Amino acid sequence: MSQYAYLSEPDPKWAEVASRVPPTELPKDFAQYRRGLAEAVGRSLSRRPLGECIFKLPLGPKTFININYPLNCKGIHLNLTARQWVLPVDGTLTNIRTYVPDSNTLLGEDQQDRYPALVWIFGGGWCSGTLDNADTLLRSLSVDLRISCVAVDYRKAPEHPFPTPLNDAYASLKWVVENAQLISIDVHRGLIVGGISTGGNLAAAMVQRAMNDPDLRGKITGQVLVTPALLSASAYPVKFKDELLSLEQNSDASILSGELIRLFWETYHGPHASNPEVSPLLAASFEGLPRTYIQINGMDPLRDEAILYNKLLREAGVPTMVDMYPGFPHGFHEHFPDLTASRRQSRQLHTGIVWLLRSGCVT
Repeated sequence: MSQYAYLSEPDPKWAEVASRVPPTELPKDFAQYRRGLAEAVGRSLSRRPLGECIFKLPLGPKTFININYPLNCKGIHLNLTARQWVLPVDGTLTNIRTYVPDSNTLLGEDQQDRYPALVWIFGGGWCSGTLDNADTLLRSLSVDLRISCVAVDYRKAPEHPFPTPLNDAYASLKWVVENAQLISIDVHRGLIVGGISTGGNLAAAMVQRAMNDPDLRGKITGQVLVTPALLSASAYPVKFKDELLSLEQNSDASILSGELIRLFWETYHGPHASNPEVSPLLAASFEGLPRTYIQINGMDPLRDEAILYNKLLREAGVPTMVDMYPGFPHGFHEHFPDLTASRRQSRQLHTGIVWLLRSGCVT
């Protein structure tokens, strides 16, 4: 895929702001690294939590805590109900946050209405990130598209390497389906699983796992993969070596360098690089997977694995839709949301989800 090298040429608008991105530093202390990122996200939201715990239950295997979670946040939607749920998973607790549009009598909706669902997994190299990462995005999607959104948390590497983050996220997905009515979801109207970066990795692996799960088989109607990590840097198959060049072409890219993504991969998977649940691109078959929307950045080390994944899905008969952002690095839209390309990325994400929903109903 040397023909894609031109996608690595910096867009002029990116060149104007690139100097404002600090040099990539490899984390030496992962706990400190994730604390620093979480604080930065919190500052960007300018938030003051207003919620309180509205009831508690003993934490048995089928119980949970429901926390009413309205937030006073600058510049984001408030005409929805956001709640945080603490779920027992694998002998510990994990969190999800749900976003449900408020009733709109002008649209003929009432409090009993249920909506299509988007289950979202944030990124962060499998070693960082919180539910706050996706808070603004999911509020926007919930209100604008009239869907119930669910942000899924998971334990982090290196303390909890593969398969723990995947298992945590998958257990939350199953809880969402089992408790759909409780959180205003109608899976028959659409159930989409999505994520960004390494969250896209977990989303792709969850969708593939669900194909062989009697409880979820046939229920997931679409997947959204935003600049996903789909193939470990240490597991490139020989047959694809000429199609996977972006890791080297973009090795010095801003925000996510080749060296940093290699470290993330190694920290997450250990000796399991070739396991398809680590590297979804290595799955034995892609037939029967739900329709897929993918966003790809031209200067991203992960670019070519996403392009190849799209090719393999289409060869297997899976409908796909792709949007490409030539000349921009991984995560550019989160760092510089006012760029024209960032606004286009947001609009096209909305459009991609609508495309999935239009054909996402289960009959």
